[in-house]
Amino acid sequence: MAEPPVKLDCSIRYWNEHFKKEKEHDYETGYSTTKVAPKDIAWLEPGASPVNRLGQVLPTHGFVVLGWCKKGNITNTTELRNLMTKLSKVASDHGANAISYDKSGTEMRFYFLRQKDAIYAAGKRGKGSTASPLGVPSPGSR
Repeated sequence: MAEPPVKLDCSIRYWNEHFKKEKEHDYETGYSTTKVAPKDIAWLEPGASPVNRLGQVLPTHGFVVLGWCKKGNITNTTELRNLMTKLSKVASDHGANAISYDKSGTEMRFYFLRQKDAIYAAGKRGKGSTASPLGVPSPGSR
């Protein structure tokens, strides 16, 4: 039996050559438009959100916020892992190379980021490894 579709409240902008040129015009260089596979999306530790409580994007250094999604009532780690897999695909399709997130009550917010290439490369753990949020066991770790 197929899973029902996940319903998310999202707003995402595509990272492409045009957006990259806008950033370069503002003297923000070091970004490529190389697509990152969903399995290689970096999941950042929670808590250091680039967006404040009122939903305004704060000034950023080393990354661009492409957009966000929010989901309420995540009930278990399996649901969270499945959601992470789906969000990694959405992030990849939009040109992101990283996702940060935070939790407020039962609601989780996910932010799609494009990190500078040097930062992304430095943070990459190793070929074939997968990131998971703190406190969420990776598949097969049980």
